Amino acid sequence: MNGYNNLTKENISDHTKLQTLMLKKITNTIRALTMDAVEKAGSGHPGLPMGCAELGAFLFAEFLRYNPSNPKWKNRDRLILSAGHGSLWLYICLHLAGYPITIDDLKQFRQFGSKTPSHPDVMKTVGIEATTGVDGQGVGFAVGQALALKIQNLSSKVIVLAGDGCLMEGISYESCSLAGHLNLNNLILIYDSNRTTLDGYVNESFSEDVHTRFRAQGWETFEIDGHDLNQIQEVLLPLRENQNKPVIIIANTKIGCGSPTKEGTPAAHGRPLGVEEIEKAKTALFLPSEPFYVDPSIYSFLSKKSQEHTEESPTLEKINYKSIIEPINFSSPIASRWASHKLLNILSDYIPKMIVGSADLSSSDGTFLHKYGFIARNYFEGRNIKYGVREFAMGCIAAGMAQTELILPVIGTFLAFADYMRSAIRLTCLMHLKVIYQFTHDSIFVGHDGPTHQPIEQISSLRGIPGLQVIRPADSFEVKMAWIAALEYEGPTALILSRQPLLDINHSCSIEDALKGAYIIKEAETENIEYLILATGSEVQLAIDVAKELGPGSRVVSMPSWELFEKQTKAYKEFLLKGNLKISIEAGIDQGWHKYIDSKGIAIALSEFGECGSIADFQEHFGYTKEKIVNKIIQTKDF
Repeated sequence: MNGYNNLTKENISDHTKLQTLMLKKITNTIRALTMDAVEKAGSGHPGLPMGCAELGAFLFAEFLRYNPSNPKWKNRDRLILSAGHGSLWLYICLHLAGYPITIDDLKQFRQFGSKTPSHPDVMKTVGIEATTGVDGQGVGFAVGQALALKIQNLSSKVIVLAGDGCLMEGISYESCSLAGHLNLNNLILIYDSNRTTLDGYVNESFSEDVHTRFRAQGWETFEIDGHDLNQIQEVLLPLRENQNKPVIIIANTKIGCGSPTKEGTPAAHGRPLGVEEIEKAKTALFLPSEPFYVDPSIYSFLSKKSQEHTEESPTLEKINYKSIIEPINFSSPIASRWASHKLLNILSDYIPKMIVGSADLSSSDGTFLHKYGFIARNYFEGRNIKYGVREFAMGCIAAGMAQTELILPVIGTFLAFADYMRSAIRLTCLMHLKVIYQFTHDSIFVGHDGPTHQPIEQISSLRGIPGLQVIRPADSFEVKMAWIAALEYEGPTALILSRQPLLDINHSCSIEDALKGAYIIKEAETENIEYLILATGSEVQLAIDVAKELGPGSRVVSMPSWELFEKQTKAYKEFLLKGNLKISIEAGIDQGWHKYIDSKGIAIALSEFGECGSIADFQEHFGYTKEKIVNKIIQTKDF
């Protein structure tokens, strides 16, 4: 407990006595409000906010450039709490600094519908730069934000506070590796090294030399006593004007600092300290026993700091994407990945904020922009990013870039590898961020690469993420629709694209029809629709062939996007899904299809992993031929 009381006139350095006293007052107020809020909630994590109180006080009083009255101005510094379980630290700092988080909001910590949920959430709280709490991803978001600021040639800093769990998770290694490679010298990672975890102590599971790890990745490293305001100042302040590399500051802290009996132990990590412990702590800190007390002088002190910055927020340009995309022509047949590639290169001329990258697959997934160079170490004028073989980091970094609202990220990899970045996609959806994923090699029909590279369950899995718009085009016409939908959607979109060439289908419909997510691509010739066949992607042409064989009573619906279809009127859905026997055809698992084909419908789907071989081999073996599907339908109907 003595770290925050060790400042004297001799070691104050450039601080005035008043500034130092205010920093100490802010520090102890953070601790007191933390204890009160967790106690009132009956749950929460007091350990990090109390242990990082000095860091919070110094960042908001001395280092960060921010303006609560204009929280989105583009030249602000960004502060991300990767160790999101310590959310009270951020809420309290934002409250004291003048953001719209009131004392009553702090009293509602972890309560339903409050501005102060258990983990920081950009959708609920002004001043939050990233939704965090899944350990390590905040580090990836910070790398993405720092990269976006470099691309935009802004001088702002990105500071991320991470804990032991963040550094243990592999995502932090992936992300920091790329940050070092690109030399993001606007990124500062503060490592809250409190030597404890929820289950015990860090040395029971983590013994890396963090200095060596980060130096090997191209970072500059420092180590300080995280309770010593003088040491915090001596390391942080010079970085404002003179930072040559990404920086990690290992801040040695005591979890729950200020708690008389639980400081430095796992008991301070994730549960209330108790009324008696709080009373003793406040007495030792010379604080009033009154819950949620804040000295009014703190507000005025921090208010002067925030008023220094009044720049304008960024404005986003509006573009008529449909007018650009609709006239574009393609050769036929063409793989949907290459149709998308052509569109991407044309659109990049109209959307200067579009930055494209791939996990070492741009020559195969079609995400390379030919007219623009690569972003490289200390060079940020290109518009292609080589993420390396780092899918998870790529997903987080893209989300971080999107969080700044300065970049439209497009990232690509094979669909089977989407699982590597699923957690990043999930948080991107939670934040409603505009990221476009170009997932190629979309089915077993990738051919000889075998089952490790053939997606079976991935399309269904992605459809299960709320807020993710999933589109699997059947041909170049639907690829155009997919890009219009992706660019108009205020959220993330997954484009599911083929490796193999696809013939253009003879469309008599419009882009507007396709934008409904499902539409009739071959109508029945009789009033009574005997067979309704639903299909996506490369299987749409197969569905048409099957329908012709079944006879005039067959309707075929191309269904590139369930999400777009679900937004249509009840009347449209009921009209489209008419049919006595309903069949779905998709080269993936059948999960979800029975919602549309009913329990008695036939799902032509996969229930096993793929094989190594040719497309013809797979069609015959897995039953994706006209003859085998027709036989299955007839047999089922007769039965």
